[in-house]
Amino acid sequence: MLYVVYVRGGYELRVLEQLRQKEIAAYSPRQLCAERRQGEWQHIERQIFSGYVFVEIPELTAETWHKIMDCTGTVRILSSRPLPPDEDAYITRLCNSGYCISVSRGYVSDGVLHITSGFVKQFEHRIIKFNRRGKRAAADVTIYGKHHKIIFSVEFDDPPALP
Repeated sequence: MLYVVYVRGGYELRVLEQLRQKEIAAYSPRQLCAERRQGEWQHIERQIFSGYVFVEIPELTAETWHKIMDCTGTVRILSSRPLPPDEDAYITRLCNSGYCISVSRGYVSDGVLHITSGFVKQFEHRIIKFNRRGKRAAADVTIYGKHHKIIFSVEFDDPPALP
């Protein structure tokens, strides 16, 4: 079961390391983002949910609560209950077993973004907008029922030729 821990911005990786030292499974989804710097496109690793760490524990006991709250940078645990099963499922996929998510590929046809390959393909139905020039696609996800917009990197291709 996943619980959500709110941490100070920029402390996600520190809190992850501290939780892992305490033998608590924790994740902070990361991805490679295409960014333009000094006229060149570069891939930079970024947090998907800035300020959030997801903790996988059977239940939130007083002992685990103290272990989590003793980590430097931890602000609070968002809820004493785990994420609902549907949210748990896609957040677990976003955590990608702790690995960084790579850039996906897609094309635009009739104003709709179609993902052809990469991690974002499984979130294609959640895409709410995209920016072809900025190589970005925004998806809507919920955490405890509250909507969050997350940004994915997408390399855009030309649409396939019609037969």
